[in-house]
Amino acid sequence: MSDSWNPTFYQHHPSFAQLLPLLTSLSSTATWPQCATLNAGLPAHLTNANQKLIQFTPQDASLPYRELYYEQRIFDHGLVSTRANWHDFFNALIWQRYPRLKLAINERHVADIKQLPDKARTPQRDALTIFDESGVIIVSSQRMVLQNIIDFNWQKLFQYERQAWYETCACFVVGHALLEKFLTPYVGLTTHAVLVQVEEAFFDQSFEMQRFQLDYWLAEVVRAGRLYSPQVLNPFPVLGVPEWWSEQNDLFYANTHYFRPKRRERAIQIFCPNRHVPV
Repeated sequence: MSDSWNPTFYQHHPSFAQLLPLLTSLSSTATWPQCATLNAGLPAHLTNANQKLIQFTPQDASLPYRELYYEQRIFDHGLVSTRANWHDFFNALIWQRYPRLKLAINERHVADIKQLPDKARTPQRDALTIFDESGVIIVSSQRMVLQNIIDFNWQKLFQYERQAWYETCACFVVGHALLEKFLTPYVGLTTHAVLVQVEEAFFDQSFEMQRFQLDYWLAEVVRAGRLYSPQVLNPFPVLGVPEWWSEQNDLFYANTHYFRPKRRERAIQIFCPNRHVPV
């Protein structure tokens, strides 16, 4: 899809349902939402570790502190430079949905930038960028479901255990570039997953409470430095999620060019979060 505003974009893929609570004020917008509109969707008084209020600001000639890196400008001044395109629009929506996670990612980026004055990228920054751009959180109360992902046992995960999805397993999208790709999805679309095992009661809650808890939990994972390398992210053929592709038949799941067998080991962990989440 071109970078032309379409207020009904959420009809292009089922994953956009996760954003619907944010879209009420945008449904009648004829042009790209302005930064002031996007700022109104942020949690009230959202500040970073540097006590700066987070605000979207246009990335144009008026952008202040142009000499700073994108992440450094957010940390030092709270300013998230934003263009009128799908990529930055979805980034803004993820800031609105997962603000604690986005703040934690920014903090770790800046800590590594300060550690290496020549601005060389660390493995942690690579992992955080991949997750920020193309990440999903796979949550399940059944450890075997998550183990199937680690083992690349895709047919068992998506076909034999299909009933588990949405009852004891779910995929939460946090990558803004991934959301952009969902506008025109294609077979081959692969994401990078963090795996989280929860108690069964997690799925008795509303989607909003689930999202709130994941935002808190994953922020703690990032701040603890546990996304230290791309090797801790599990490749995940996201169109295998039930209802996320139009032709999910046996032939589709037998496509080993997309649902690839496992060829090497990674440093994948299954995170079991602290149950206490302050409200």
